[in-house]
Amino acid sequence: MRYHITHRTVFTYGEQAYDNVNEVRLSPVANPHQALEFFVLKVIPATRLKRFSDLYSNPVHHFEISHPHHSLSIESQSIVSVARYIDYSALPYGCHHSYLKDLRSREECCEFLYDSRYVRRSPKIWREAVDVQDGSTDVFQTAYALMKFIYDNCAYLPGLTDASTTAADICERKQGVCQDFAHLLIVYCRSLGIPCRYVSGYIWDPGSGSNETMRGAQASHAWAEIYLPTHGWIGLDPTNNKVVNEQYVVVATGRDYDDVAPVRGTFYGGGPQRSMEVVVKVKLMDYDEE
Repeated sequence: MRYHITHRTVFTYGEQAYDNVNEVRLSPVANPHQALEFFVLKVIPATRLKRFSDLYSNPVHHFEISHPHHSLSIESQSIVSVARYIDYSALPYGCHHSYLKDLRSREECCEFLYDSRYVRRSPKIWREAVDVQDGSTDVFQTAYALMKFIYDNCAYLPGLTDASTTAADICERKQGVCQDFAHLLIVYCRSLGIPCRYVSGYIWDPGSGSNETMRGAQASHAWAEIYLPTHGWIGLDPTNNKVVNEQYVVVATGRDYDDVAPVRGTFYGGGPQRSMEVVVKVKLMDYDEE
């Protein structure tokens, strides 16, 4: 599958802003299943961009705008190819929970076993996860059941949560959006000793005429990945009750949203009247289309 992705964020300030410093994570990653063919980032007012990789090997762009301005536009354009890599007739069952005890010392997953800013375990959350596990000794079966539990019991309601909402909040409310459901799946899995990390990116929605409608396709998306000693990282999307496949484009991974926020910055001024508009478009391309 080959996609053209546009992600535009526009900040408007009621008064002049200045000393605007930002980090953005908008460039899709390159991995064994995903190839980044083209990426460009445009910032207005124009400024110099600096690129680096963060602790989790996510590409990051940093920029600063010191002079006064009333708006800030950040737009990325990407072309990404994603290979088919999930066989739904041979899902990764067979990894016993007893295998998990050795993962605490593995560098690739030890950080994703413990608490983080938005994901904090508690006896109540552990009890709920154990109830959903229902005696299963298979890691993938357990994680899949937790994903389905979230999909069946949590209402997808945009606008009720924000960037400060934690997994504990969602455990109580059982309503939110993709970011919230990813955090909830992560805290359930970590409570049971399953390494689980947060993934930000995009999904392609086949749209009308298809038997599948993807929730969250109108914006950047979030899901979770569990680590299986026998298979590595496997993506699960509790917003759509789906094992992640070639419809998903990975931009960044981390412990939770705090590690992968698409745009994060600080500025002075701006006044009390401010607004933000975000537009995301994911278009399926032919392989001979540019």
